[in-house]
Amino acid sequence: MLPEFFALLGIDVFLTLSLLSCLLDDRVPKALPYIYQIAALVGYGHLLISKEFFVIFGEYMRFWYCFIYLLVALSNVVAVNVYFAVARGQWSLAKVWSGAVTFPTVVISMFFVSNYAFVQEATLPLLTLQVGLVVSALIMGVSICLLLSPEAMRNVFRRERR
Repeated sequence: MLPEFFALLGIDVFLTLSLLSCLLDDRVPKALPYIYQIAALVGYGHLLISKEFFVIFGEYMRFWYCFIYLLVALSNVVAVNVYFAVARGQWSLAKVWSGAVTFPTVVISMFFVSNYAFVQEATLPLLTLQVGLVVSALIMGVSICLLLSPEAMRNVFRRERR
């Protein structure tokens, strides 16, 4: 696996965000899909430029700038989730976004990064993936409980107050 895979994954994340923000056009700013498309084009330009400097840059350098591009894409996924929850006050949409977009995107990215670290014998600890998956599974479980039965959670909180 080449490090440019992470740049391609980041480009896919930006294009997915652009498509989803077009579908949610009444809930996001009108310019947001275009901003995500420009970010994806920047990723393509990044790949074309790095192709020219393939020999000059080592694999270590290529990994880090592709990984940083992927981190920027993932932070945009989380930022849209926070935007729905905090700025718009649409908690149900934020929970659905978290379960349908944020969680799978982060888990898939963690899988590929840990796989790359294992194959390339990099210094990323394997424990990072395990802890990340456990924390993500816990967050996902709580989100599903709140999404499917909010009355049950309200009853739990009422019992604690008494």
